[in-house]
Amino acid sequence: MPVVPSSRFLLLYGSQTGQAKAISEQIAEKAYEQDLKPELHCLSLTEKKFFLERETCVVIVISTTGDGEPPDTASKFVRRLRKKTLASDYLSKLNYTLLGLGDSNYTNFCNCGKTLDKRFSELGAKRFYNCAWGDDAVGLEEAVDPWIDGLWSSLKSFLQLPNIQENINMNAEQITETTSLSSDNCTPDLTDTNNSCNVVKSTENMNTNSSSDSNHNNSSKTENGTLQTKSDGDKNAESSTSSSVEIEMSANIRQSVPPLSKSSLSLPVMSPSYIKLDYLSDEDINIDNLPRQNDCDFPSASTCVTMATVSDIQKLTNDKRVKKTMLVELDITTSGIEYYPGDSFSVICPNDTVEVNTLLDRLGVIDKKDTCIQLGIIEGTKKKNPSIPKYIPEKCTLYYIFTTCLDIREPPKKALLRTLVEHTHDSSEKRRLQELCSKQGMKDYTEYIRKPSLSILDILNNFTSCKPNVECLIEHLPRLQSRPYSVCTSPLISPGRLQFVFNVVDITKDCGRTYDRKGVCTGWIEQMYNKTSSNVDTSQGDGDSENICDKLEHVKISELLIPVFGRTNQSFHLPDDVSTPLILIGPGTGVAPFIGYLDHRSIQRDREPAVSYGDIWLLYGCRHEKADYLFRDKLESHVSSSILTKLLVSFSRDDHPSSDYPRYVQDNIKLYGSELVHMIEDKNAVIYVCGDANNMAKDVNEAFIEIFSKTKDISLDEARKIILKLRLAKRYKEDVWT
Repeated sequence: MPVVPSSRFLLLYGSQTGQAKAISEQIAEKAYEQDLKPELHCLSLTEKKFFLERETCVVIVISTTGDGEPPDTASKFVRRLRKKTLASDYLSKLNYTLLGLGDSNYTNFCNCGKTLDKRFSELGAKRFYNCAWGDDAVGLEEAVDPWIDGLWSSLKSFLQLPNIQENINMNAEQITETTSLSSDNCTPDLTDTNNSCNVVKSTENMNTNSSSDSNHNNSSKTENGTLQTKSDGDKNAESSTSSSVEIEMSANIRQSVPPLSKSSLSLPVMSPSYIKLDYLSDEDINIDNLPRQNDCDFPSASTCVTMATVSDIQKLTNDKRVKKTMLVELDITTSGIEYYPGDSFSVICPNDTVEVNTLLDRLGVIDKKDTCIQLGIIEGTKKKNPSIPKYIPEKCTLYYIFTTCLDIREPPKKALLRTLVEHTHDSSEKRRLQELCSKQGMKDYTEYIRKPSLSILDILNNFTSCKPNVECLIEHLPRLQSRPYSVCTSPLISPGRLQFVFNVVDITKDCGRTYDRKGVCTGWIEQMYNKTSSNVDTSQGDGDSENICDKLEHVKISELLIPVFGRTNQSFHLPDDVSTPLILIGPGTGVAPFIGYLDHRSIQRDREPAVSYGDIWLLYGCRHEKADYLFRDKLESHVSSSILTKLLVSFSRDDHPSSDYPRYVQDNIKLYGSELVHMIEDKNAVIYVCGDANNMAKDVNEAFIEIFSKTKDISLDEARKIILKLRLAKRYKEDVWT
């Protein structure tokens, strides 16, 4: 076995959407600054580039996907470690630490990372540094950044190397910048290397850089196809007063308050620039002929990308409802996509054209958006192993990049904010951006950027003196990802076709958001619908006197194509044994896959009527019975034909005869608790939950714990263990989203 250099360690990642990979690359870059030699590999390269049992020191970054499953790139690695034939000392030479990435809105938070950690221990491996669990629900940075900062001393201690962290910390320009604002002119002072500063808030100079009208805080479209936007912070533009008078102000995206406004700030290392851009004015390029995202593989794809024909669009609710729900049917005859009821597939969507034009206008390159460009690497860049992102063609146009390749909606990461600091001219705006990307400003970053889901355009609109170059955004904005949707059909009913249902997402201008917007994918599909129905009478009454689904607006579509692909990790399937009872819980659009289940079962029973089929209960809920009740006719038909044994509905916003009337699906779970427990315990029923992960899925989980506790007269902790066992046995399945 070769002698391993003392400063070498193995750095592995398992990534589904690219987060774990990006963090691993960040760790590798910082490791070089620490005079360490990371050997970076994807976990998919196990037994090709590395053998874990031969290693002595490894750092792993791994995400969790699906219902607590490993990412596709790590599935082989995990399967290999799960082998029961492995000896208890199989990894006895290994010393490791692990960073798990997940989302606490989902029940099996960081399950893959936690399972690996446990398995490493069972196989004799030892931790040299505590594991950490990054939570995307509150911001990965909250756990990831401190974990990375603490990694180096533990890593060097294990490798028996001198700790040079103290020397690096002395470089204030690289690691820690301290900013002092003068109440006279708000000029930042970056010369203090003693990590101390006194910040005096100057009310005279705060929020005075906006030229927008503070009384008309609206967005509108201009003639050249861009958004006319005004900053939420503009309402403070006229609130300046004498600098000798201190006034009370609340923190917001543009304004901080003590203690943060008076704190020394520890800023992240600014990533070196590495992309150069050349305009090829003499060359013509047809972006319609360019491969989609440079033919780069999409995460979770089990098939090639194919263009599916939109054969039908239905609007399931009228315009007076809070949510607009739509159903789309796709012809996938020649796509190669095969699916089962409960599967999902992905739609590849572009960014909104008006939003892209507005962003390019803000960057000062709108006049060059269709000019052919050539991307390259800056000669002599200090970035380690620089490369153009694989999903961006080296020769294309800015319009192509920002429309099809980059996610311009994802809240900017701290690394991007740190870079924007260097392109901001107003001292108060510069200071605020420093706060938002600093360790001390984590709470403000979460509150004013992550929670309201501000886009890069929102940031630039709020910080008007920030003038980044376009290369900066190409380097830092993440890849535009596909959007997954559940299939609500059965291939037995509609061979070669699939349908999916979604709510059109409306995001209003508020909380730092500087313009109204739609969901990226749902807004794009709604635009298709609007174009096809522009000459159709859309009036459907008030929606309160009759079932809206009896008057569906039905629009035939032709020559509309949507790029789609099939997805891996499909586990939300019907059991093989048709006699197994099913408990289906799907409020709102969460009912979609269950329509496929019921249609599938209907055909099965027609073909094999002599077979014994298990009972099916469906718990459905929506706001209003007469306006939002999706698939009512179909569901009631399945009840009439005995495909659906019991249909329990709840309407949260309607007037009810009594206060204990079930308003939510979890209320019906509690109301029928003893029958449900009997189905689960005595008849081996399988539970399926589909819909919102933020609240509904958690409330449903707690409702099942409560009915088991009450029915069996056991403690809540004992009931919780029963639900956990059901999950492990794949008898409590979730298909939920945030």
